[in-house]
Amino acid sequence: MKSGNIVIWDLDSTLIDTNTVFENAQKNVISKISKELDNFSIDIDPESEKEMDELRAVDYEGIKMRGHPTYDSPSQLPLSLIYLYLKRGKVNDNYAAAWIANKGIKLADKIGKEYLEELDKTPKKFTGIEKVLEESSKRNYNILLTEYFGNEEKQYKKIKENNLDGYFDKIMAVEKKDKFTIMSTTEYGILENEIKDSKFKLVIVDDRSKYLEIAKSAYPFCITVNVLFGEKEIFRESSNTIDYTARNVSELNNILQSI
Repeated sequence: MKSGNIVIWDLDSTLIDTNTVFENAQKNVISKISKELDNFSIDIDPESEKEMDELRAVDYEGIKMRGHPTYDSPSQLPLSLIYLYLKRGKVNDNYAAAWIANKGIKLADKIGKEYLEELDKTPKKFTGIEKVLEESSKRNYNILLTEYFGNEEKQYKKIKENNLDGYFDKIMAVEKKDKFTIMSTTEYGILENEIKDSKFKLVIVDDRSKYLEIAKSAYPFCITVNVLFGEKEIFRESSNTIDYTARNVSELNNILQSI
């Protein structure tokens, strides 16, 4: 029999390796722009972590401006990078402006469309994650809570193609993960799991500390597990409210078994 505990799981970069899909696509963007700007003799290395950090910083600023992670136009990210690279190469401002208007916008649109096509590839689940989920599903009420960023069908496709749906008592896809959706998901789990003991354990597993912090503000007693399988968080977030950090699947399994 399962316990009265609830584990709420994230999907992207927690159960499936979304970051690898993004990184491969981002490196291709840098590489393609680099080739097009070769005549300017600008030093651009697609394999450099510094270049990737700069791309992610630009990408994140765009997300903050738009208020959502999806792109309003395919050209947005490549065009931002072209601007930065031309500045790095100390290209004359007037010439750079004219080059962007006459060549850069068209180039950015082409590269941007190819970038979005690459991002549409389905990420693979992390090796060994199904064993972790199987063990958790034996003991806990498992809920998958995932944001779908305007494409709900795509999220369910990721779940189905990775054969993850069988490990969860409930799968919830939301447009935006916020305090309301986290609380709604938790309260659903309490009712559905018929929890009457106020001392039940609520575990939140996510790769973004931002959401773990929101969960902690709503349920101070909850146990937060930050899945950090890469070197750092993709959005460079941090929080003092994290209870555990798992840097690989084995660590995640040990943490969940110890709770």
